[in-house]
Amino acid sequence: MKTFKLIVCLFLVFLNSACDEDVQNYDFEKYKFVSFIDEEVSLPETYSIDNVLGYPLYLQYDGSVLDEDFTVNLKFTESFAQKDVDYSIASTVVTFKAGEIRSEPFYIATIDDLLNSAEDRSLEIEIESVSNSNISIGVGVVNQSNKTFLLNLLDNECSETTSIFNSSAINNSAGGATVNGSVSGDIVTLVGNLISYGAFSNAELGITLTPEVAGATIGTVTFDAYDAGTDNDGYVYQFRQNGGGTYDVCAGEIKIKIDVYYISGGAWVFWKTTNNTFKIE
Repeated sequence: MKTFKLIVCLFLVFLNSACDEDVQNYDFEKYKFVSFIDEEVSLPETYSIDNVLGYPLYLQYDGSVLDEDFTVNLKFTESFAQKDVDYSIASTVVTFKAGEIRSEPFYIATIDDLLNSAEDRSLEIEIESVSNSNISIGVGVVNQSNKTFLLNLLDNECSETTSIFNSSAINNSAGGATVNGSVSGDIVTLVGNLISYGAFSNAELGITLTPEVAGATIGTVTFDAYDAGTDNDGYVYQFRQNGGGTYDVCAGEIKIKIDVYYISGGAWVFWKTTNNTFKIE
């Protein structure tokens, strides 16, 4: 028996642990710890669109089995992140049910602010206090670990602006033609074969791009009845918007339906509808 105990102690020494001290230090009847399971995660700001509740964060408990619930209070330190703008939480308290070694999930919901951030955004979450005074914060008796958790928020927007549509290389899905675009303020003027009609290859359309929020890279596309010009046969055309339209700067796309009218007998006559996607090549 003594030989067996000696072998056990030598094995623990080999693992850089003192046999007698480790048995004492990790006596879970005497020492109880609470800590984060993970140390760091990076999430896209659109994470909570597909995962409605948000990211589930868990804490772990090491120690003797407890027959009462206990709670853990968390502290949040923001780095270029802002509550209810970049993320949201329901509370700052995590609950452990009696007898459980893993906490109930604590959800952090990400928020897509539709803006490109010039700074890296993160959120440090720290275990601030525990309702059971016999439980220590972090794992271990000395130099406790996993006391904090780092959440990095990743932008899904690009740094481009609507000026990318100031281009002579914009492909028009209606007819596969390449058209020219010019940007002035929030208006993009497109010139070329816009309606898949070779006899009207110099058609023009001015559209207004309105961001969903100021500075956003996505938004809506609108235009009023627009006098588009004259074709090779002398017919005068007018374009009218059909339904809603959208743009996405990061994708380099403008999507819009165009109702095409021409003058006949002194009145506007409907001809056709084209479903257009204008995309930077």
